[in-house]
Amino acid sequence: MIKRIAISLSAASLLLLAACGLPARSIGIDLAEHPLSVQLSSDVDRLVADTVDADGPGVAVLVMVNNQIFYADGHGLSNIAERTSITSSTVFDLASVSKQMTAIALLKLVESGDVDLDAPVANYLSEFAALPSERPVLVKQLLHHTSGLDDYTSDSWDGSEREFANLDLEAHLDWVMAQALWNEPGAAFEYNNSGYALLALIVQRVSGQSFPDYMQTEIFQPLGMENTLVYSQLGQAIPQQAQGYLVRNSGEAEAVSSPSVIAGDGNVFSSLADIAQYDRALRRHQLVSAATLGKAIAPGELSNGWAIRDAYGMGWEIADTHVHHGGGWVGTSTYYRHYTDVDLSIVVLSNNENYDAFGLGEEIAELFDLENL
Repeated sequence: MIKRIAISLSAASLLLLAACGLPARSIGIDLAEHPLSVQLSSDVDRLVADTVDADGPGVAVLVMVNNQIFYADGHGLSNIAERTSITSSTVFDLASVSKQMTAIALLKLVESGDVDLDAPVANYLSEFAALPSERPVLVKQLLHHTSGLDDYTSDSWDGSEREFANLDLEAHLDWVMAQALWNEPGAAFEYNNSGYALLALIVQRVSGQSFPDYMQTEIFQPLGMENTLVYSQLGQAIPQQAQGYLVRNSGEAEAVSSPSVIAGDGNVFSSLADIAQYDRALRRHQLVSAATLGKAIAPGELSNGWAIRDAYGMGWEIADTHVHHGGGWVGTSTYYRHYTDVDLSIVVLSNNENYDAFGLGEEIAELFDLENL
């Protein structure tokens, strides 16, 4: 029988934590001595194993407790034809889980004084000065999905598959500027991949580095994330990359892929081992300060001052006790949950695009009996 370990900590308000920059508190589990730790690890392992076919595409799961790796393992195959097993070093396409990393990159430039969240995007992308709108699009509105801009992943895209695959950040800007606004900037929340591609272009122009290079020099390399990169060239080799699959209702697994060079909204490739380093850095405020991170995990506002109904921060969806984000693309399904009042993080990466990464993350969280915090 799978048991739960209850955590005897009182709940703290997410917004209070964000405003005060308070660190998350340690979970009441001593990894070295707690008698139930081995049992809990076994329960996580069994829970994960029950969701995959050992001979098909699978999943890699990371659980961080008290800033240490509590569980990191893979189940299933990263490449069926080659019989390669998924491990903590297997590299997955993070899809939209990449967005919170793009937000961190932008926020680093905010901390250095090079970008102002309340400034018009036109201050950094001069083309926006020609936008036919009474209100300017602000940088923070790109982060909060309230820009009112069209989305290149919507039905508005009428280019070919080849043009989509080769769409880079500059060409994407041209496309956005040729589209009509969906809404007035700041008027409503509408999840928008184009907004995060534009953020990547702001990072690129302001820093003077390509977005992939900036991510390497400012985030990945300093943290020792040796197997993490931003995909930037069709045909680019990615060591230890998981082959993506589509598993049909019949159980048949079809190898699939749809590479593209655009970034910011996705296209970060990483492994559990590297994400563990990243998660530690977030908690230790090695990437941005506690105050800046607090802004990222607080709900954004519309131009009328109302909080975003869907409680979206900067690259994170916001719940009562945690922030989280899912991702899905051709051949991949991902989920990242980062608790804000206790030191617990859960990451689920699958090379089956139909895998319920969010659902597994929820089930793992329930093992820790956190739902009543």
